[in-house]
Amino acid sequence: MSRAATGLPFDDIRNLLEGLPPEDAEAREAAVARTAALAVAPSALGRLAEIAEWMAAWAGMTKPAISRPLIAIFAGTSELGLATPGAAPDATHRLVELYAAGGAPVNQLALGAEAGLKVFDLALDMPVPDIRDREALSEAGCAATMAFGMEAIAGGTDLLCLGAAGEGGRIAAAALMAALFGGRAEDWTDGSAFANEAVAKALATHNGHFADPLEALRRLGSRELAAIAGAILAARYQRIPVLLAGFVTC
Repeated sequence: MSRAATGLPFDDIRNLLEGLPPEDAEAREAAVARTAALAVAPSALGRLAEIAEWMAAWAGMTKPAISRPLIAIFAGTSELGLATPGAAPDATHRLVELYAAGGAPVNQLALGAEAGLKVFDLALDMPVPDIRDREALSEAGCAATMAFGMEAIAGGTDLLCLGAAGEGGRIAAAALMAALFGGRAEDWTDGSAFANEAVAKALATHNGHFADPLEALRRLGSRELAAIAGAILAARYQRIPVLLAGFVTC
């Protein structure tokens, strides 16, 4: 049942979250049966059987196959990232240019895996505010960025691999993880004094707003994290299995 509309930008997102399709139990059982029918010991397959069963369940296919894998990278900037000691002001811009020129490691990975590669520039010239004392995104801005992320699967794919790029993204991710799962700031950061202090300050500023994950996302996250959330949501509805690369993306 859909929530009562309040007219707020997150209404549509919340209704989508309430209607997520479950895994396909019959497809998983069919994959399990095929594995059991093989004349090999289960241990001989390593994790292949587990992966095949996962693919079957979430793709809704009794014989899952990957023919159109896609790597989607979302790039954003933040004032906090620009304030990080040693950060180059145009580092994310240069990284996106490297992707476009085909010179980044992920370009070679995509080539080797015969996967498509999309890189999304999330308003790099408009960094989100510093989460130590301000909200990263408005509700409308966060919802719109999630909707933009949903476009990642336009054109079709049967396996979506997601990644994030941007100065400050790791600090935003650490703050969001601490807000949602608890623990001290240093439990989630890279251990630097700057990151520890930044996450602790952000958590203190936005304390009391973490019960709702969407509210936590818009306050502590970044455009790349919001877009990734939207991409995952769209993939779930289309029964496209998703792989997440790295701490920030997770």
